[in-house]
Amino acid sequence: MNRIILTIFISILLFQCRIFNPSSLDPSEDIGSLQALLRFLALADAFNTQSQSVLFMKFTDSNGTPYANGVIEYFVYNEADENGVATSPYGESGNVQTYTATLDTSGRAFLFFSERGIANISLKNVSNTFIGTASFRIYNGITKQLFSIYKQTGNAQYILEDLANYRNRLSTSNTFTSLGSANGRQFIYLEVQSNFNGANNFTTTGYIASSADGEYYDQITKIDGVSLSRNTTTETVLKVSLPMFNGSEYVFFLSEENRNYPALTFLSNKNLYVKFSAFLPPASATAIEKTLPNLHRFFDSDDKTWYYPALSLGSGKYLGTPMLSGVPRPLIIQLDSDTTSDLVSGFSCLATTPDANLVAYQLISYLGVNYLQCPINAFGNTFVSNSIKIPELTTNPVTFDAVSPTTFDSPVFPVQDQLVAVLFSSPNYFGTTFPKGPYINSSPTIVKNSPQITGFTSSIGGGSSRLRTVKSSNSIHYFLLSNAPNFASPTIEIYRSNDNLTSVSLVQSLPSLYSTGITNPEQIQSANGKLNYSYAISAGIGIGSLPVYLNYTTRDDGTWESLPKLIKIK
Repeated sequence: MNRIILTIFISILLFQCRIFNPSSLDPSEDIGSLQALLRFLALADAFNTQSQSVLFMKFTDSNGTPYANGVIEYFVYNEADENGVATSPYGESGNVQTYTATLDTSGRAFLFFSERGIANISLKNVSNTFIGTASFRIYNGITKQLFSIYKQTGNAQYILEDLANYRNRLSTSNTFTSLGSANGRQFIYLEVQSNFNGANNFTTTGYIASSADGEYYDQITKIDGVSLSRNTTTETVLKVSLPMFNGSEYVFFLSEENRNYPALTFLSNKNLYVKFSAFLPPASATAIEKTLPNLHRFFDSDDKTWYYPALSLGSGKYLGTPMLSGVPRPLIIQLDSDTTSDLVSGFSCLATTPDANLVAYQLISYLGVNYLQCPINAFGNTFVSNSIKIPELTTNPVTFDAVSPTTFDSPVFPVQDQLVAVLFSSPNYFGTTFPKGPYINSSPTIVKNSPQITGFTSSIGGGSSRLRTVKSSNSIHYFLLSNAPNFASPTIEIYRSNDNLTSVSLVQSLPSLYSTGITNPEQIQSANGKLNYSYAISAGIGIGSLPVYLNYTTRDDGTWESLPKLIKIK
């Protein structure tokens, strides 16, 4: 019996080996057809230019000394090469030409791969002397943890710092825009070329992506219902508001703006909004046109999104800031109705100086009730705010008193269960708190607490309202100060509090390595008690450059990590 079982087992093994031996397959049989199909799929994957891998690598000698200012040449060998397909600069033919990258003084560079197959890199030192080679496999879904070099030569170490693998050309977008955060997630907007016929002849598709930590963007939604393109005289772009969370959905106000190119002067626009589930974000969502009062439109020809607050107020109401004759005009907007409440004329809120006044539009929640706070007066010894109760839209003036001769340099921000403002008392600016309890009283005057927040003392210059935003997570708060409210070449100061606003410490300056500097305060977000800074740079490939998406994160002690991480997008 044992001999019979062994014979059957050996026969099965031999039979299986025969079935999957390519040389013995009949192409007309099912198994032969399956094998041919698998080879076609492998070929299709080799030709796939709709995905891309970006590698952040360091090159040193065997002792760890960087090959500073050396040169890397690299390409991918795939089935397209085997079939004699001509190379092209960005993979238009399915076979990408050899790229080059110049190493920095630390021996690092960003490498781009738009093909699947065997990657081959050659290393030369600063004197153009050949050092060695390395080979590794690039495939869809590769991660840093799965990366390995299977062959290398020469006196060199090939060190992978980080790796990001993208799909659908998401890594080729030059419109990487930080939108802000809502519901514990932070959002970016990407506009990806979908039909390219030349530098001034293409169409694009817009995507909104979100992340829980600023590094891994695992929710991506395509925006349908808009037509984005550029030709030699005009272009149509999409501008996106700060994200809003209404308890179950994310909501964004949009402007599909048509403008002259390359002058970028405004021609016309469509006012839109898009909303989608926060719990099961869809692959795509359709933008819906929104009727606004006559002559109002979302946004400006400027891309200063931080001038345009957008807040979910509850009860189906949202704060939006359309433009009226080029001046921001805050409105309370309902998505299912054309009814709007004009905050400037109907509630006497200020918006005359956008960089100072509009940041004062804050949502304060107290004892389960939402209040929209908007400024009434310019900054002085007192800051007077209209507190608009939602949904009744009844108003109550609230006076915050800095106590003369101290004056306000910022509006009052809600931070956890307290209210915070930056005050000025010559020669310094300092942070202090105000009690929240009296806020709901009739026409209260709320006097600052004493003492001020320990360590929150600044001598930063610039215009008024230096406190631009507060980012919080895990009961740790970050205060972002800027001497240029429009963020044109700003000086930035960030203070961190982890003791319920008793004290703060100054976070060291934003990292400059592999960075271009902040241009939008929404690039700064907080997740898991840490601060992160998101942005895009360009890295050379020898025939031009491609974008790189990066994120710096602070450590547990509030200091910045030494190197950025590549942003990953699912």
